[in-house]
Amino acid sequence: MVCATAAVALAASAAPVQGASAQASSVNGRVVDAQGGVVANAEVTLGLWTPAMPGMKMTPAPQRTARSTGDGTFVFTQVPPGQYVLQVDAPGFERSSQEITVPSGQPLDVKLAVLEVPGAETAARPVSGQAPADNQLLLDRIRTLEERLNALESSTVLSEPETRVKRIEVYVDQNGNTHDQPVSGAKKTVTYQRERVYRRQTINEKIEDALGEQEKRSVKLGVSAAIIPQFAIRTRGERTEADGHAYELANADLFFTANVAQHTLFYADVVGISGTPPDLEIPSLTLLNGFTARLVRQNELNLREAWLRTELFSRKLSLSAGRLDLTNYFDRNAVANDETSQFLSDSLVNNPSLGLAVNGSGFVAVFDPKRSLNFKIGIQQSNPNATSLSDSIYTLAEVGYFANPFKIGEGNYRFWYRVNNVEKQQQHRTAFGASFDQRLSSTVTLAGRFGASQTEDRRDQFYSGALQFRNHLVFNPGDYWAVGYSQSNLIAGRREQLAEGYYNFQLTERLKLSFHLTHVLESSAGASKLGFLVPGIRLQASF
Repeated sequence: MVCATAAVALAASAAPVQGASAQASSVNGRVVDAQGGVVANAEVTLGLWTPAMPGMKMTPAPQRTARSTGDGTFVFTQVPPGQYVLQVDAPGFERSSQEITVPSGQPLDVKLAVLEVPGAETAARPVSGQAPADNQLLLDRIRTLEERLNALESSTVLSEPETRVKRIEVYVDQNGNTHDQPVSGAKKTVTYQRERVYRRQTINEKIEDALGEQEKRSVKLGVSAAIIPQFAIRTRGERTEADGHAYELANADLFFTANVAQHTLFYADVVGISGTPPDLEIPSLTLLNGFTARLVRQNELNLREAWLRTELFSRKLSLSAGRLDLTNYFDRNAVANDETSQFLSDSLVNNPSLGLAVNGSGFVAVFDPKRSLNFKIGIQQSNPNATSLSDSIYTLAEVGYFANPFKIGEGNYRFWYRVNNVEKQQQHRTAFGASFDQRLSSTVTLAGRFGASQTEDRRDQFYSGALQFRNHLVFNPGDYWAVGYSQSNLIAGRREQLAEGYYNFQLTERLKLSFHLTHVLESSAGASKLGFLVPGIRLQASF
């Protein structure tokens, strides 16, 4: 499964880049021309101002768009404080772009300059009582346009013929004859007509289209590698072998993707991992390093995933089949489900109540109409020693809901239910859970999980919560950090409490450095508590 790794939260006393968020306010103004005349129906765009760093590609900030009304006014409501870029576009005018600070305190007055096209100047209007301007100006403009047309024809080519459907209106009389114009006694009818057309495109565009088509048919290779050193410091309980020991895992993933047909993708993931994780010596209920689940044999390549996915019904229905990891589809939390950029501890990356041990053969269907509700159902075998497809079958179903409560930001809420049969004995085991991730502002996101698994004689419970900050109280733009807490009661009489924080430095587009600090407390009936502080570092590179 692809789990979440990320960086240890650094000292909170570090110099912040951004201050505490204030109450949201509104941005309003008026669009006029150079003479003060109203410009209606102008497109006004408001986006976060994001400073770029040398050698670093920034993700475009989200934007909001509005239209100026008949009196030229526009307004944006519920705008959080910060630096923004206000951009205004209108036909026949040059683009206006300016940086603003919210709250602004007063309405904005945006003046647009008339767009002037070289070689297409409008002839001066004749003054009343004077003769019309000489025709020489009109002849000069025609000559300029002819020169541009010749230049265009020499640098462009015709595309392959395309079939287009054109909607036309015709008039059909009583005898069934079709007319283009109204005829007495004829009835107006809408029909559709196919036509073969060519379009002009530059030679560069033709080459780029050809390369793009070739790229769609080719196999792509991606590489993701991580080095994760960790240390164990006992904080409570009797001394163990792990006290004072150092650990390290080195992991590399090779991703293969290929578009085998329209809206059909093949994917394969081969992983190689070596090293000694802290989970071999620290007796914890859940993994302190989520990568440990990948360690099958030292220095050996293993196939983690290999599946084929196709999308149907305008890409609303997605079907995937092959060797799968259902945790990539179910209970997928935006704040705590990516082991390459978020938490290291498996109890924060995954929900232990899902119960999936290893990847296996399976099938997943996802129906997402891109509205509020989405539905998922999946089947997977999670036992490498199973003798038939009827052994260790996990069936999951999930309902998700996207919402924007109180207009504070987008939230994703999920409820899932699982049924599986335990190998050989065929004892049914069930589990259910809920999770959410809710944006509180443009920089802060809250997430939570709950899960409960049921057998014939007991119920085990789990819950966790996390708070993530992006571009807020950070050293550099693009950095982010988070804190999380989880509590597990997976085995009768045993309990685990775990807290982790990380800070992720975005060194470059392809290189990340994260610092982690984890504290775990294990307890069981009749025994003293055992606690460990586990600091760690992760260096992640992707190509």
